[in-house]
Amino acid sequence: MYRANNSTTLCRLATRSFPKRHINTKKPLFSGANRHARDLEVGQTPSPATAGTSTTSNAVKDPLEKARNDLLNKLGSNAPGTVVGTAGSSKTSSIAAAAEAAAAKNSSLPHGKVFTVRPITSWIDKLANQHGAPTGTHINPTGTPAEPAKKYQKRDLLLKTMQDSYTEIILPFKTDKALLEEYINVGGSLRHGKIMEDLDALAGAISYKHTDDGKTDSLPLTIVTASVDRIDLLKPLGVCDLRLSGHVTYVGYSSMEIYMKMEEMNKDKPGEHGDTILVARFTMVARDSVSGKAAQVNPLLLRDDNEKKLFQMGEDHKTKKRVATDSALTKLPPTQEERFLIHDLYLEYSKYDNPQNKTNKPEDVEWMADTKMSAVHIMQPQDRNIHDKIFGGYLMRLAYELAFCNASSFIASRPTFLALDEISFRKPVPIGTFLALDSQIVYAEGGDHHSFQVMVKADVMDVKKGTRETTNTFWFTFTDPIKGTPRIMPKTYAESMLYLEGKRRRMLGSHLAGINRKNLGLQKPWL
Repeated sequence: MYRANNSTTLCRLATRSFPKRHINTKKPLFSGANRHARDLEVGQTPSPATAGTSTTSNAVKDPLEKARNDLLNKLGSNAPGTVVGTAGSSKTSSIAAAAEAAAAKNSSLPHGKVFTVRPITSWIDKLANQHGAPTGTHINPTGTPAEPAKKYQKRDLLLKTMQDSYTEIILPFKTDKALLEEYINVGGSLRHGKIMEDLDALAGAISYKHTDDGKTDSLPLTIVTASVDRIDLLKPLGVCDLRLSGHVTYVGYSSMEIYMKMEEMNKDKPGEHGDTILVARFTMVARDSVSGKAAQVNPLLLRDDNEKKLFQMGEDHKTKKRVATDSALTKLPPTQEERFLIHDLYLEYSKYDNPQNKTNKPEDVEWMADTKMSAVHIMQPQDRNIHDKIFGGYLMRLAYELAFCNASSFIASRPTFLALDEISFRKPVPIGTFLALDSQIVYAEGGDHHSFQVMVKADVMDVKKGTRETTNTFWFTFTDPIKGTPRIMPKTYAESMLYLEGKRRRMLGSHLAGINRKNLGLQKPWL
């Protein structure tokens, strides 16, 4: 969870285990650049600057109204809700400047509000409420009947900026050995799976911060991770103090694109931003907590050309995902070039698979069917989110660790993680279920090529019905930093489709990684 306090210094992440980790309340868990009273503590009254536009001067009101109408008409979201005001004025005119201000001041929001995707009540209390009252009355942990259900008001829409959702956390691995102990791996570097968990938690906190309307009686929203669009590791991940930061870059009616990055920190100059190590894009979706239907999120006010560019990139990403879905191999046959490739693979593996040809399979060729690896996990309540489903970041970590094991077996050495391609969270994973993870190497060119694709499919098992239902499919890119990899050879048509899917994702991933490096001023890959 991310909690703001009045004190300063470093930010830290709380673990899911309540009694095990001590949280120093004098250290804020996140800091935002725009520190107005848009996120109100219980009992506070919205200030005029954030409660509405009635006190806004005419010089400011007209441009804001025009920008609001233009943007809402563009998003197709002008009818369902009413924008009652902006999230607060700010003298900072860009996201970069806001980030610099937040890093330099390293201060916190002047309230105690929590934006979190982690549960804030214990599981044992939840069980007591469900089963401990024979009359059907929910009982509080104190033994007294629970208060009547709270009545909520309709949510108001606030016109917010990208800066308003900016959030950062600091992971002080150099100075906090207890924190480092939770993240360090056997080789002395940081566990990528733990970082993925933190990214998902950060994306959730940013989303809740953006959708907050500053009122305590508004109908709460349910925000879920719809997809992880891309995670690219741009530099080796060593042990150093890290800053994870992000903000909303695009909104639709109920969806939000969250852009995040991880940077090295200079202990001598904590206010300066160091080299970018990782960049990530998540898509989050808001749902009405009562009806479960799509809920409108706060629209964005675009204040300069940079923000307009970021917003347009978000629209482009959404369009490209729609095109990729429509042209997926599950809907359309392979292209002519891909069909020729499948035929060439067939001619080659037929020689190795036919005893009459007496042609031995080369040592640098691996059958795809021989690269499988599986694991089964019980979904425990310690890994739940605030909606009492399994936390998406935890699923990513489990999938990554299995993919890493499989990749290590494939190249007979320690692989290096490069990227996590787009994944969609199709269905939530309930607590108490069995999660079956099946991994397979689906694409490797072999020869001098060092990178390869690993697929992990996640299925929820119903042991009573004897069924399995796929909830996620993960696509990871690894590389052998020392030598080339074996070449993957499919045998069946189904394996050929996996091969083509892996090839498509690898080609697209290389293109996207190149764009990220160019935007960040990195001239060439680090591998």
